[in-house]
Parts: sequence; C-alpha cells; structure tokens
Amino acid sequence: MSLLLVIVTITAAQEFSTQEKDMNAIPDTPATSADQIKLRNRLGEENSPYLLQHKNNPVHWWAWGEEAFAAARALDRPIFLSIGYSTCYWCHVMERESFENEETAAILNEHFICIKVDREERPDVDQIYMTAVQMLNQGHGGWPMSVWLEPENLQPFLAGTYFPPEDGYGRPGFPSVLRQIIEYWQNQHDPLLQQAAYITEQIRRHYSTPVEPQPLDQTNIERAITGLLSEYDAEEGGFNSSPSRAPKFPMPANLDFLMQAAWDRSAVKKAVLHTLDQMALGGMYDQIGGGFHRYSTDRQWLVPHFEKMLYDNGQLATTYAKAYELTRDEYYAEILRETLDYVLREMHDQQSGAFYSAQDAEVNHREGQSYLWKEAEVRTVLEDNGLADDIDFALKAYGFDQGVNFQDPHHHNDPPCNVVYLINRPKEIAIEFNLDTDTFNQKLRRINEVLLSVRDQRDQPLTDDKILTGWNGLMIAGLADGGRVLNDDKYITAAKGAVDFIINTLRTDDGELLRTWRQGTAKIDAFLEDYAYFIQGLLALHRATNGDKLLQIADELNDQVSQRFGDVVQAGYFDALAGQTDLFVRAKTLYDGATPSGNSVMLHNLLDLYELTENEKYLNQAQRQLDFLSPYIVEQPHASIVAVAGFDRFPAPTPPHRTSTTSSVPTESSQTSPVSLTTSTDALYFAPRQQHTLNITITIDAGYHINAHQPGLENLIPLELVLIDGEGLSLLVDYPAGVAINGPLGEMSLHEGQITLPVILQRTGDIVGQPQLMLTYQVCTEQACLQPETIPVPLMITAK
Repeated sequence: MSLLLVIVTITAAQEFSTQEKDMNAIPDTPATSADQIKLRNRLGEENSPYLLQHKNNPVHWWAWGEEAFAAARALDRPIFLSIGYSTCYWCHVMERESFENEETAAILNEHFICIKVDREERPDVDQIYMTAVQMLNQGHGGWPMSVWLEPENLQPFLAGTYFPPEDGYGRPGFPSVLRQIIEYWQNQHDPLLQQAAYITEQIRRHYSTPVEPQPLDQTNIERAITGLLSEYDAEEGGFNSSPSRAPKFPMPANLDFLMQAAWDRSAVKKAVLHTLDQMALGGMYDQIGGGFHRYSTDRQWLVPHFEKMLYDNGQLATTYAKAYELTRDEYYAEILRETLDYVLREMHDQQSGAFYSAQDAEVNHREGQSYLWKEAEVRTVLEDNGLADDIDFALKAYGFDQGVNFQDPHHHNDPPCNVVYLINRPKEIAIEFNLDTDTFNQKLRRINEVLLSVRDQRDQPLTDDKILTGWNGLMIAGLADGGRVLNDDKYITAAKGAVDFIINTLRTDDGELLRTWRQGTAKIDAFLEDYAYFIQGLLALHRATNGDKLLQIADELNDQVSQRFGDVVQAGYFDALAGQTDLFVRAKTLYDGATPSGNSVMLHNLLDLYELTENEKYLNQAQRQLDFLSPYIVEQPHASIVAVAGFDRFPAPTPPHRTSTTSSVPTESSQTSPVSLTTSTDALYFAPRQQHTLNITITIDAGYHINAHQPGLENLIPLELVLIDGEGLSLLVDYPAGVAINGPLGEMSLHEGQITLPVILQRTGDIVGQPQLMLTYQVCTEQACLQPETIPVPLMITAK
C-alpha cells in the first residue's frame, strides 16, 4: 500500500465551509503572480467569531475566497483547509497544540496556502467536502476538519479531523502528515491530482445521478417506526444501535415523527415518554439554568458535551411542546419553560431581537468548567444565601449523595466533581420528601436561582453572537409552539421580534434572504436551509397568532425557494444558488440528522401552506417534492425521517406514488432485497404461560453476506431479533455462530447462504397491543455494505 493511501486510511474525516470576504479589507483584484502575494494572517479582517479566535496564530491564515485561491495557484501550493466553529472543543485543542506552535506554523507557511473556515457560515461547501470525507473514511466525520485540496479546481485529495501534535497510538502527528503531503506534492504530483479528480467525480455522481420516484405505502412508515424502536434503549431511553449505546444525541426529529405517526401504540408512547424523561433528568439538560447541551457522552444522558446550540434548543422546544400538548404532563411544560427562558436570558440579542448561534463547551481550557459543582460548594452557597435547611434536599435531589460523577478526561490531575442531574421526576422525588409537587418545584426553583446567581459570577463560556437566519427560524418555531401550548405571550412576542429583525435586516429589497448578521454586517446569500427553516418558523408563528402577514411572507419566500433553488429537471431543491464558482458540484442535502434537510422541511412547509390556504398549487408542489424524496424514504427511512413524516401526513386521497396495503403484517419491503425470510409457522396463539418454539430461516443471495450477531468489530451492525410492542411476552434467540474471516479492519464474523434462528417465545402476562418480531441486519459484498435494514418477520402473534 502506498504512503498516500495509508494516510487516507488512518485519518478520520473532513468537512468544509466557506467564508465571505470583507470587501473593505481585502483587495478587489486577487494577486495573480508570486511577487504580488503578501503572506500574513488575514483573519483579523473578518467578523466571524471562529475566524477571529485564530487572528493571532503564527499561521498565515486566509479567509475562503478568490484571493486565497489565486495565491495558491500563483505559488503552486496545495491548500490546507481547516474547518470548524467557535464552540468546538477539539477545534480549540488543535489550535493550542498545532496552530499556535511556531515550528508547525513555519511548515504550513512555507508549503501551503492555509484557509480557515467557519462551517456555520457556509453549510453548502461544508456538505460537499463532508461527502468526500465519508467516502475516504468509512463514513466518519467531525470537527475540526483538516482537508488538503489542489488549488486549480479546489478538489480534495486528503482529509482528516483532529490530528495530535506528535505521532502516537497508531496515528500520525500533524507535522508528520504535513511532511508526507509535501513529499507527494513535490515528487508524486500527478498521482495526487488523479486521486483528487477521482474523489471529485465520485462526489459529482453522488449528487447528480437521477433517481426515479418509487411507490410508497404504509409499509414505508412501518419500517421507519420499527427501525427506530429496534434502536430504542429500554433501560436508559434514547435511540442508539451501537453496542455501547453511546454517545446519545437528542434527535428531536425522531421523537416528533413517533408522536405524529404512532402515538396510539403503547410501545411507541412508552419509548417516547421514557426518552423525553431521561433527557430532561440527566446532565445533558442544564438543571440549574435550563436548556439542553449538545449531546450525552454516555448511555445515561449524564455527562454531556457541554456546548449549547440554538438549533438544538429550538427543535427540542417544539418537541416538548408537542409532548405537553399530547399528555398535559406539567413536567414537560416546566422543561419547555425553562428551555425558552434560558434562550431568552442567554442567547437573545436584546437590541436586535434575534438569537445568537451557540455557547462554547469550554472555559479556561476546561470542558464544562462553568457548569460543574463540588458538594462543598453547594453547601457553602446555600448556607450563605439563607437556604441551610434545603442543603440535604438539594444534595439528594441532584444526586450529590451518590458521589462524584465527572472526571475531566483530558486533565486527569483535576479533582473529580459533579454534573448536576435530577434523580427522578419531580412528582416521585416530592413523594419521597413528603411534599406536594408544587411545593417541591418552588423549593427547587429557589435553590436553582441561588446556584445560578453564583454560577453566573464564574468565568463564562464564549457565546458565538452571530445571527443565522435558518437557526433563528428553528428558534422562532420553538418559541411560537411553546407560547401557543403554554398560553404565554412572552414567548410569542420574542418570536415576533426575531421575525421582524430578519425581515428588516436580513431580507434584501428584492425579497431575498441573507445568511448571517453580526455587529451591523449582514452577508452571504441565504441557503435552502435558511429559507426552509425560516418559513417553518413563520408558519408556526402564524398558527400561534393567526397573523395573515406572516402567511403572506411565507408564500413570497416559498416562491423564492422555487426560483432560486428548484431543480426544474429532476425536482427537489439544491442547497445553494446556481453559478457559485467556489463549488465544484451543486449539491442536494437529503439527510435528516441533528438538523433536518432543507428538502424535507420544504415538504412540510408546502403541506402547511396547502392546509392553511387550501390552494392546490401547494399540494401539487408537495406531490412533486414527495416524488423526489420517495427513493430515499424507501431506501433510508431512518436517515430521511422528516421526509417520512411528511409522507405520513400527506392528505387524502393518496397521491399517485402512494399505494395502499391490506396486510397487517407487511412481509417484504418495497424493493428487491438480497435477504429473504421464512418462518416455520405464520401465526402463534398464546394461552397463559404458554411457550412456543419456531424457526426463522434467513436466505442470503450469492455474492452477499450479513454480519453475525457478534460480528467482531465494534462498528459493524449485528444480526439482531427484537420483540416490539411485546409486553406480556419474553423472547429467547439462539444465534448461530458466524464464519470467521480476517477482514481489512480485523477479524470479523459473518453469515452466507442460509441460516436458521431458533426462537422461543413465552407468554409471561397479559399481551398488550400487537407484538411484532423485527429483524435487523446489514448486507455487504466484498467491496461495500448496504444500508442496515430492519424488517418485520412475517408472523402473527396473539393471545388465545
């Protein structure tokens, strides 16, 4: 294996963003010859908080733009592209270790044109280069991104994420990687360019290959529901299929879909409510100040990654508003209020009325420092503020009596301390203290006010104070939904203020939107996600206020989306405008992840506009958009969950590409699969305490294999049979041993041909709901793996 391919294999991932130039600081005409180029750090001329963090680095940073590209071409240097964002912990670490290091900076300055990018300003470029990273690194990605490009066409030839400052633990240090790239650029230039061209062609094919609409039916919705339930962690809540069940992300879109599509099913309701509870009780939720951190590093939702993002809190506000609307559970109302109050207190630009982007994870180079407590501190603070009688109550309710739960993984000499979490729902803790729930909540609020006042006096995490149109749209929706269900005009008023600012400041005279604003400067043409999320916010606020002006603006912006982003040939919407010279492909993002894709949100916006206006043009547009999304709904329902939710709410009569199904237990997916199932019986009837044995035969087409139940490598999806909605039944599966092979990443275990799963089902109590066996597997060839599948076993289970 060549040295270049070794580098590609052992590095992790890349993402990529672009930076708008400050036209007052950067010359109008890029330098075109080497003697015109002045190498220096130019980031002090930018206004992105992330770029300004790096303005004093010894690295000669450029902002993304034609001037940097021209310099790289004139000097015949590869581009080193570093992508991150201001609240990224590992971005800070790599800066301290490498970009502030004079020796490393000297290598970069002599051999590369170095470009620093705030990914939150240019999600279009970020998405394109993330695709390259995933192609090179088995689907892995993250920040900081470290990407190397050839300068002529900005094509990537190598990518990674964080690199340590020195070699070790089986991966190269950053200086070693740089030296190897320099050697290849100088001595094997053509192979590098060939690799860049190959990667670029694969990305273009990924985004340009036409896909025909697929028929949809209820089976597609069932696959999405059962797929999520197969990943449900019944002990700790949440959805994660990895063996460790960690890390855990809130993924509000999954919860929203389950509440919409299957709330009447006991197993779904149980999974949703359990997850909502566990997220709110754990340390991922800021028990003292309100609001949600980015994600949980562990299975228990206890220790978070401490950054707080506007998009998370906006979406989760909507999710908890839906949960409160469905259940009228006051605990969800309390979480909703506290989250919205946190945003208004700490993320709200009082002057403009709009909302900041994020808060950092670290303070003084320590992750989460401002949020952590020691028991002695809590005792002292409460005693000094006249709450000595509440000390034992606070220590028990917040888990201090269980011992410390946090040790900084990066600074082992720091003393252990506590992430604050709530040991149980307030109603249950109140019973333990012989209090009614209202008294318990009042006592806890009084304690929190005191602790928060002291916490606010500590050094605080950086707040990224740029205002993003799209993320504000998500927050506007959260405030509108919260204000509506809580009947609280305070939140509605805040949502209106943000809308007014965006309309007056981030909308041009011709009606188009801009992406970002900071310190008086609005810049960068808005992307599809900005329009989609902002329209979503407008429509949510319209439902809360019945404001016709909001509906009119949403209609105008919908027309802009069609004109500026619509694909008149293949349908769907592009992420960015046409004609951008810094993009080598015009992408369409379809993945619904931490934030939903603009394409999926537009499907919902069109359906909302149709429901609110009864104008058939919106339904026709929604039909075309559903046809475009249908292949992804069929192939990857979990990854396009917001699109699936749009299909689920599509109005009757069923659209042309939607078919009906009469089978209560779907027996096959909508597309041919190399795996088929048969069972030794098609129905099981259970008397009390009765036990049944059956065999499930799995047939795998020639040339394919599936991973065994214990596949050997952590990242492989195992064969697994689960019982959904199976209260009153127990399941025992005798998984056969797989065939051991020595794969490229290590020893693994798989199945080929035909295997049989012996299964024992026993009735242990009253059978509630409609039990269903679901089989999860991943099909692979010698070259690649398909998306994991979760399908129902063709078996009816019922009580006698």
